[in-house]
Amino acid sequence: MVDRYFAEYAAYHKDRRNLICHEIGIPLIVWAIFSLLELVKLGPVDLGLVAGVLIIAFYLTLDVRLALVALVAFAGLYIAGRYTPWPLAIGAFVLGWIFQFVGHGYEGKRPAFFTNLVHLLVGPLWICSLAMPRTKSATP
Repeated sequence: MVDRYFAEYAAYHKDRRNLICHEIGIPLIVWAIFSLLELVKLGPVDLGLVAGVLIIAFYLTLDVRLALVALVAFAGLYIAGRYTPWPLAIGAFVLGWIFQFVGHGYEGKRPAFFTNLVHLLVGPLWICSLAMPRTKSATP
């Protein structure tokens, strides 16, 4: 399943400038989201932790190795988010999306999530796949 999602996603991300924009923008967005969701408490846990667990559970259904890489990346971004003031998180969120849309300006295509919302979750996993040795299921 991850191969299909990555193939669809890759069709929208061929220009190297777009790829660089995504390599910067997506981590900024994820960091900002964890930071902002951490502010919403659900008893002893926060919404950032809940969202992270649910997303990693989805990733586990796609590719276990990639999900573990994403878990490490998400843990780092979540911890950083806990210490990020909310105004900085909002700035990072906006800047991350600016990178996304500038990248797609270079690409000349609309973002993939306009055709399939699940690509909002595929993007961070795809970025995580760049940290892994190239394998069939981890090739963006």
